[in-house]
Amino acid sequence: MGSHVVRVAAVQAAPVFLDLDATLEKGVSLIEEAARNGAGLVVFPESWIPGYPSWIFGAAGWDDPGAKKVYRRFHENAVAVPSPATDALCRAARASGAVIVMGATERDGGTLYNSLLYVSADGAILGVHRKIMPTHAERIVWGQGDGSGLHVFATPAGKVGGLICWEHWMPLARFAMHAKGETIAR
Repeated sequence: MGSHVVRVAAVQAAPVFLDLDATLEKGVSLIEEAARNGAGLVVFPESWIPGYPSWIFGAAGWDDPGAKKVYRRFHENAVAVPSPATDALCRAARASGAVIVMGATERDGGTLYNSLLYVSADGAILGVHRKIMPTHAERIVWGQGDGSGLHVFATPAGKVGGLICWEHWMPLARFAMHAKGETIAR
């Protein structure tokens, strides 16, 4: 069996917090930069779009009118799949020739999910994984996913899959990914 080398870019940059359009613009720029530097796979952190809701820890009371305003902005700047936001990520993947794994807050109806969006190098949405069990105070903003999103995608970079944060502590979720042949884990 021959070896296959893939350059992976793990993005370590802050989003433009609670601003979907500006975060997408920054993300596309980071994808382009990573591809110029030879990356075949570009991976973003958990809830990069529109930013991780760190205010939920210690200030989660709904009696605070500021919390409701921030949640509203969070909801308004979440990503629907498909949408113009995912179209922009698909165009960036196609233009760069790189596989994209984007951590995003996904909006589906009235529920938000902590999700991973997978985009192929030719610009197609491969799938979405919703975090199975939001951790601790995360349950204030995110709904529960289920195992139907535990996929591994065959890409030029390898068999790509992922879990989010504490899901790596769930033995059966990890086992599912290993059993599906995941070779590159997010």
